Amino acid sequence: MRSETSFDLDGDLIVVDAVVVGPAGLANIQFVLDTGAALTTLVPSIAQAIGYSAATSIKATVTRTAAADERGYLIQLVELSTMGVTVPAVHVNVADLGYGVDGVLGMNFLLDFNIEIRPAERRILVEKIAP
Repeated sequence: MRSETSFDLDGDLIVVDAVVVGPAGLANIQFVLDTGAALTTLVPSIAQAIGYSAATSIKATVTRTAAADERGYLIQLVELSTMGVTVPAVHVNVADLGYGVDGVLGMNFLLDFNIEIRPAERRILVEKIAP
């Protein structure tokens, strides 16, 4: 399966539209695509809006950034849709990113796909890797 999607630039950051689904509903958000992030991260306000909290989390987390250690928690989304693909049961870190973004799309989501980023064309090609 192959899909193609466009992306926006926020400065030098690649921003993709996404839909995150939780036990209390869904949210349309924008992720910064970050191949340097091990784990996809979502800001607390969006996690709470779709039905997640620290009390219902899998475990507590600590995200180390250049500025500080951010405390958060790990959840499992019902599903995550972005770049033309939908993946159920994605683990996501919930932490305050402090950059005015909804979240970061990390390698735990991207590893199941071959991705070709074409910056000059503002397109991303995504291909599901056969099991």
